[in-house]
Amino acid sequence: MLRKTALVLFSAALLAAPSAVLAQETAAHGPKMDVPVKVKDFGVVPQGKKLHATFQIVNDGDQPLVIQAVRPTCGCTVAKFDRKVAPGRAGLVKATVDTTEFTGPITKSLLVLTNDPQTPTTTLVIKAIVHPYLEVLPRPLVRFNVLQGETSTQEVTIVSDSNEDFKVTKVQPSVPFITASVRKLGPDELIAGKYKTQYRVTLKVAKDAPIGPVNGIVTIHTTHPHAKTVQVRVYGVVRSLLYVTPSQIQFGTVSAKVKPGRNVIIVSNRSKPVKVTKATVGDTAFTTSIMPIEEGRRYEVSVIVSPKAAPGLHATMLVIHTTDPAHPELKVPVRANIKK
Repeated sequence: MLRKTALVLFSAALLAAPSAVLAQETAAHGPKMDVPVKVKDFGVVPQGKKLHATFQIVNDGDQPLVIQAVRPTCGCTVAKFDRKVAPGRAGLVKATVDTTEFTGPITKSLLVLTNDPQTPTTTLVIKAIVHPYLEVLPRPLVRFNVLQGETSTQEVTIVSDSNEDFKVTKVQPSVPFITASVRKLGPDELIAGKYKTQYRVTLKVAKDAPIGPVNGIVTIHTTHPHAKTVQVRVYGVVRSLLYVTPSQIQFGTVSAKVKPGRNVIIVSNRSKPVKVTKATVGDTAFTTSIMPIEEGRRYEVSVIVSPKAAPGLHATMLVIHTTDPAHPELKVPVRANIKK
């Protein structure tokens, strides 16, 4: 009985063998991705250094390997990668990590997507310990919130984490309306617990700075052997003295005859009294009206869809006329989809 059972099992194995061999042969055909080194560890690097990593992608299959995409995480950019790798050859994926905004241990990854049927994706890793040989205190970030026509200053201090002496040789703001000055701190001004060589950098927004967002980088050049440059990010806004809320009018879809639409904006003034004298709109589908909320300070301007407005999409501009020499006209986009 035992011999008969063994014979049956042996026969079953022989029958199954061709399909198993076929499966192995099928798996061996086509492209096959292999990455000899998946992690690039740069060790300790100075803050601000750009890390350039190159990874080899080897094709161990018998068909071309296609790298369909390389998706990096935040702080990592892909400079270049080979789209197609021939059988038995190696392609390259090149990536860069800018350490300017990082300190301490960092790990950045890249997801590689290919046409390998068995292992279509793999993850590449770039590691480092970012060391800020020079620190920006209280932090390497400066925010400005300025009214039009006014100025504002912010200060940061550059300190070393070691006993290596250094000098600040130049400060370069990327924003044209921000100026910078630098001076070495005296003994009675030093931040406690830091090396005695310290510099104070003062950043100033000009009075004629344009209205709108402030966004830029201040590059501080030094003689420190491990930190030739230090960067400070600058952001904020220069606010207009005369402004409208909201900045545009969107009616959406309205019926001119059944229920005409009405939208309101507020004109506000932060400076000396300014009057709103007139409001015009360049489309007969709309009419306007003005109501003072606080004379010389705040006005309500209404835009109304006319009952006689023609159906269709209307896009025009509301022009608000004022007595302010700097802003004689305020323009607000107006859009409405008028149905029958």
